[in-house]
Amino acid sequence: MTETIFPHEMPSVLNRAPSATILSLDCFDTLLWRDCHLPTDLFNTLSGMNAGQRAVGEANARRAEATLRGRNEVMLGQIYSHVLPDADDATRALAIEHELSAEARTCYAFAPTVDLMRRARADGLKVIIVSDTYLDERQLRELIRASAGEEIAELIDKVFVSSSAGVSKGQGLLAKVIQTLKCNPTDILHIGDNRSADYDGARALGIPALHLAQFGELAQQRLRLERACQQIFSASSDDVMGLQPHRAIIAAGDPVIEDPAVTLGFGVLGPVFHGFEQWLQEEAAALKDQRGGAVHWLFMLRDGHLPFAVNQIAGAQANASCVEISRFTATAASLTSNEAIDRHVALEHGLNPSTLARQMLFTEEEIEQFCSAEDPAEASQILLRELRSGRRKKVIRRRAREFADRLAAHVRSVVDPQPGDTLMLVDLGYNGSAQNRVDGWLQDQFNVHVAGRYLLLREMAATELDKRGLIDDRHFDPELLEAMCSNVAVLEQLATTTMGSTVDYAVSGEPIRRASSVKGRQSAVRDKVQKGCLEFCEQARAAPVVRLADAARQRAWRDCATSVLLRFMYLPQSAELDVVKNFEHDVNLGSDRMVSLFDPDHAREGMRRRGLFYMKGASRMFLPAELAGEDIGTRLSLLVQKRFGLGLTYADYAPRSLELPAIYVGAQDSARATISATPTHEGYFVARIPVNDRGQAVALQFGGAVSWLEIAGITRAPVRSLQGGEVNDAAPQQLTGQFDEMQEHGPGIFECTSETGLVLLHLPEEASDEPEMIEVVFRPLAMRESETARQEAAPDETLERCTQAA
Repeated sequence: MTETIFPHEMPSVLNRAPSATILSLDCFDTLLWRDCHLPTDLFNTLSGMNAGQRAVGEANARRAEATLRGRNEVMLGQIYSHVLPDADDATRALAIEHELSAEARTCYAFAPTVDLMRRARADGLKVIIVSDTYLDERQLRELIRASAGEEIAELIDKVFVSSSAGVSKGQGLLAKVIQTLKCNPTDILHIGDNRSADYDGARALGIPALHLAQFGELAQQRLRLERACQQIFSASSDDVMGLQPHRAIIAAGDPVIEDPAVTLGFGVLGPVFHGFEQWLQEEAAALKDQRGGAVHWLFMLRDGHLPFAVNQIAGAQANASCVEISRFTATAASLTSNEAIDRHVALEHGLNPSTLARQMLFTEEEIEQFCSAEDPAEASQILLRELRSGRRKKVIRRRAREFADRLAAHVRSVVDPQPGDTLMLVDLGYNGSAQNRVDGWLQDQFNVHVAGRYLLLREMAATELDKRGLIDDRHFDPELLEAMCSNVAVLEQLATTTMGSTVDYAVSGEPIRRASSVKGRQSAVRDKVQKGCLEFCEQARAAPVVRLADAARQRAWRDCATSVLLRFMYLPQSAELDVVKNFEHDVNLGSDRMVSLFDPDHAREGMRRRGLFYMKGASRMFLPAELAGEDIGTRLSLLVQKRFGLGLTYADYAPRSLELPAIYVGAQDSARATISATPTHEGYFVARIPVNDRGQAVALQFGGAVSWLEIAGITRAPVRSLQGGEVNDAAPQQLTGQFDEMQEHGPGIFECTSETGLVLLHLPEEASDEPEMIEVVFRPLAMRESETARQEAAPDETLERCTQAA
């Protein structure tokens, strides 16, 4: 008999023990599951104490019981005598009742286990509960009844608890069960989630047993990391913490999925988009109650593709449609006034000139005329002068009005709103830029109310438009929203569809799309991910849960969606990254530009050159993915810095340094300097040497500080690259050094044969218009024994050698 089973195997396990006459079940995490991740997550709800006091009280009660009576199990009353040592019996009884009530609100029966119990009773087996718990038999029975209902409680013939017996399952409780029931061990089939207590303890007594694995290892890790993310974003609360309403669905469905792409959709996108759909249903109902008229759901393609598919599974809305209003088309339709034109040019000047011109409704011939200069800066200035001219603004306004008419025809072809109706624009988010540009125009055009409803909303300006998000500033602080929005590209690519971005409309309203630049393989993978998401949402409609109440449902799914997204964005698993490793992101600005989501090789080199702060200003779209191979401390450091907006600098990251002498060699003279090499990552240091207008060559003297070292790279880069920006992503210029009194024993591995060992770097002949630096990335392998060696190392002789070599 297989010793470990997963939840989907529960209803058929009786076939594995045909001689059993008694089905014995563990209670918590086998029959009764909790909405929260840990039992202690509900302690915040208790009155007259905090969660820490409740936990310490239990620990003290167990310690006292073991010391005074040699028992390892306690009852709830004993725990509260330590939690509330000065309270009277009535106060303690009330506190106990409060905890039991909180448990009942948080617990539910796991449907596969209930199905097994029903089958066992139908086959004539007795059903018993054997639980390691501080509840007594009456309290546990009442908890099952209060959380799952009378029918399920009546399926149980007898309850055995460790608190009453004074011993746990692994230390004698199961033996007492055999003795009390006067049966043979082989008459019982025992099932529980604790391998030691439920499987090893039972098998030691000859009881056939099965270990119930609630989750596979990867799913278990995801849930654990999601709970950690909840701790990072949650404020102090007097409600249940760690809510994970997707636990039961993941347990039932995840183990049977074999394709990693489908698993990603099921375990990550599924909980997020199911929670989003539940919230949208509530928002639509509220809009109808508040404003009257029909509420038209308009899913904004392309990113609205997956939310629309989820909506169709949830039960197709009569007023649900897809509308193709992209950021590009919304902007084009909004350029009907000089103010709108000036504002857009002011904010977007700096884009690729042809991209900006296309957004300003230039024809391709006009783009060639005004953006053809080879120097991008010159092309940008020529375009800017043209955009400032009154004649050009007049042309833009006319074309924008015509564009808006075509957009109106498109909306009419999708939906026929009546005066007083509401257009509920549904999108992933994140600023609602398209709504900003078309909200007033839609209201005037159709005499309707416009409401934007987003998965994640972080407005960059106080627009006072009707905008709300499942995850927004009503529930979370701006720092968290900003941290999440910085990595949304991967979510966009997983939620979108294969069609190209809409760039215009025919007179009839038919969308005109750019050809999709996304590779066919990426689309095939995305389809599998979306399939997994839809499977989750389908299963969520009939979740494997039996419960009487679900008071925390709305908050639970919001916290769930937030923690799942935050975890995926900052702590992705290797299997998840393997799914999206070849993905590219369409920036959707009327250009064909595609950007890789992440580049692990770039990250490895970047971490060594810049440390964790190399990520500042980089232009790739899923940066935390590049740290997936690093330790949890490094990845959490990035998450915490981003989530709280800590504003730390490189100086805060690297408090110590290694002082190295440097020599600048010119045509006529030479000069000495000291360079502070700072630590970056994995024992590497970087020495940054300013080089602009300093001479012909520069030497860095390692020998006084180290006797062995690894040199990982020598590059030339602008000083401004330390401040962030796209220059961080440009390949640095590689330099070759000339080594003196440094012997190379292997690729990059050097021995400094004397204290004056150095590397001489000849500066490139071409001049630069901006300050530059040489970055030498190295890792000390053995430090020089003498603390004063670098100060005593023949300075004049070293200077002469450098001058001759240069």
